[in-house]
Parts: sequence; C-alpha cells; structure tokens
Amino acid sequence: MVSWPVNVPFSAPDDLPKTLVRTLNQGSSPTSMDFHPVQQTLLLVGTDVGDIGLWEVSSRERLVLTNFTVWDVNACSMPLQTALLQDPDVYVKRVIWSPDGSLFGVSYSRHIVQLYAYHGAEDVKQHLEIDAHVGGVNDLAFSTPNKQLCVITCGDDKTIKVWEANTGQKQYTFEGHEAPVYSVCPHHKENIQMVK
Repeated sequence: MVSWPVNVPFSAPDDLPKTLVRTLNQGSSPTSMDFHPVQQTLLLVGTDVGDIGLWEVSSRERLVLTNFTVWDVNACSMPLQTALLQDPDVYVKRVIWSPDGSLFGVSYSRHIVQLYAYHGAEDVKQHLEIDAHVGGVNDLAFSTPNKQLCVITCGDDKTIKVWEANTGQKQYTFEGHEAPVYSVCPHHKENIQMVK
C-alpha cells in the first residue's frame, strides 16, 4: 500500500504533512518508489515480489503492472541461472527514473538490472537487461558523464559498475571495497564526474 500526503510547504520536521490524501493498493509491499522527474504525478513502485507498478497518483489509476521475469535466460550467467533455480523469489531493490523520464531502471535482489523505455501513459517497453552483479544489485543511479547517459550499479559482489544506458556496454568497474556496496550517488564537481 502506498500513501500520499497533502503537499504542504516544508520548513521544519514539525511541519511534515499529517493528512492522508491518497492510498494506492499495489497488491504487495513496496520496496522502492520514485516520482517521474517531469510528470510529477507519475509514481513508479517496485515491490517485495518483483512487481513494478506505474501509477497516475491524481486519478489513482495503475497504468502498468509488470511481474518479474528474466527476458533472456540464455543470455544470463550460470551463477544467475543457478541462483534462480535454487530460489526463484526475486524482489525489487530500487526503481529510479532517468533525468528526462524517458527511461526507468529496476535493480533486483538477484544479479539483474532492467531498463524500460517510457513513451507516456501506458507505453512502457523493455529496453535493456544487464546481468550486472553476482548476488543482489543493491542500488542504481543514472548519470551523464560526457553527455552520455549511463547507469551506475552496486552490488553484493563488492563492486560498483558503470554501464552505457543505450547498449549495456560496461564502461568501468570499481573494485576494492571490503563489503557489499549498498548505495551509489553520482555527482559532478568542476566538470569532474564522481560516484560516492
């Protein structure tokens, strides 16, 4: 279930909205949500059973419901195929819109990142599937180094990876972390792209 509070100006923690305006029944427990960067009443929701929902919040209409499935099992690594055979339960770790809202990404608890193209209303198409990490893909973010849209992922395998968002070509792998990486935050300073 997703709740939508009244939009009130925020000035201090005591001023947090307290009036419930919308309740949306996703059908399973949300694990991640993100509002469209341009059409701010569109809400993307990922769940604990791998579902992805796209909601028009103002009308309470669910535009899209997609259940988790691997798009091309034969293209997946053997560790992923084995993991899915041993335990087929997969949940969404993160959903996020690209900066212009033309794509959204989904990271899952098993190896996979999926990118979808969004063309408005109910028009959502599979764009790219990446067998990104060994284990869970804990977070993903979009970035535009050198004006090229990239997806940054991190995972249980203690790495951060950067992928070209149109082709899925891996650009970089950052290794050397002593533990699984749970979050990424791309930013730039003085025209230098960084990931924290």
